[in-house]
Amino acid sequence: MLSAADADLAQRDQAIAGLAMVMDPDALVAALRTVRPELNVSSAQLTYLRYRPTRSCLGAYRVVIQDVAKPMLTHVTAYSMKAWAKLPTSIDNHHIALQDQVLVSFFPGDTKLTSLTQFMNSDNRQDILKTLMPANVETWTADIETLAYKPERRYVGRINCEYGAGALLKHYRKTEYRKSASVTIMDCPSTARLRIPRTLGRSEHHQSLVFEWLPGRLLDTEISTAPVARSLYAAGAVLAEFHALATDGLEHRTRNIQADKLTAIAATIAQLHPPLTSLAQDIATRVGEKLLQEPRVAQRIHGDFYAKQVVLMEAGQVAIIDHDENVCGDPMEDLGLFIAHLLRDKYNGRIAHSQTEILIEAFINGYLEAFIGGGQFAAQQQMNLSLRYYIAAGLFSLTHSPFRAHTPNWPEDTQIMLQHIKDILHSPCASTWLS
Repeated sequence: MLSAADADLAQRDQAIAGLAMVMDPDALVAALRTVRPELNVSSAQLTYLRYRPTRSCLGAYRVVIQDVAKPMLTHVTAYSMKAWAKLPTSIDNHHIALQDQVLVSFFPGDTKLTSLTQFMNSDNRQDILKTLMPANVETWTADIETLAYKPERRYVGRINCEYGAGALLKHYRKTEYRKSASVTIMDCPSTARLRIPRTLGRSEHHQSLVFEWLPGRLLDTEISTAPVARSLYAAGAVLAEFHALATDGLEHRTRNIQADKLTAIAATIAQLHPPLTSLAQDIATRVGEKLLQEPRVAQRIHGDFYAKQVVLMEAGQVAIIDHDENVCGDPMEDLGLFIAHLLRDKYNGRIAHSQTEILIEAFINGYLEAFIGGGQFAAQQQMNLSLRYYIAAGLFSLTHSPFRAHTPNWPEDTQIMLQHIKDILHSPCASTWLS
């Protein structure tokens, strides 16, 4: 059953006729039982939403089938009439077309990840892996373990070889493949402390890249289970080393691009929940104006840096992974987004309030130590002040999280996040919002 906020959104966006079904697990189950009763669908869990106002809305589901051990990965997409007309004319047995321009896709069926079904077929997979890595014979007959799947955007899997560490496979939709492939044309060198996965193979036809598998522990996992100030310090230090790498071939992310992104986020929030329009627009304007005043900086940045992109390896090495968003820009953007994720984890109760300031200071000190080699206190005070707007921008980019995760009170959760950003922008000193 739809919440009041979901029903209001579906009522306002008349261009997407099937929007309500995407957000309503009960309605989806009822529809599948009607059109495909032989599936014996018992329930469905909505795990993720991706909304493009007036164009489409995609919901990722885990569909439970009677007498089947594991839930089936499924995504349901409601389209506008214009977007629906652009879909492939032939729909295979991995897809079901429902009324109101709604398409149900059962994994590995995906209209944008065109080679995914082949990767999941052992015979076809072997042929593709030969193309991707002709010299790595041990990978040709390997299985692929699903690690992450963003429907219609990206599939990530581990190629599990009988011997050796294996490799990481990333299969993209066409536009994202081209961007990611251009970033990884020239591999970044690793250092004594920093590791970056090497590119082992690529295929434009299959829109796929293969990377070296770097074994270790995700920093994101450890943050919520134990005090990890030392690991945060190391993450800051390797980020400073990463920012010093060459920028050859990278696109430049200008201040105008950053400001336009903030404006677009505010527009989406306004569409999702109109009462938040003024607050969102005020934040976007204030942060955008500040960023436009900053001097041009042109260093290599990660572009999507947070704890899930950091792998703690043996012998004190730290790996930075997932370089699809690498661009040439301002390093403060990486620092701001990383800290924004820590603050969001604090607001959500994932990190203890008493630990948050310790972790943030360790991260900043690690960065400063590697970047300037000393004088941390004075530099940290200045960095905290200038970082404020980048942290606000990072948090603002995460305000879609409550709706995407479809939390029961996503409008209220979004408002709370916006209020936290407002508090950061108006706080008299850094310690006000760090603690």
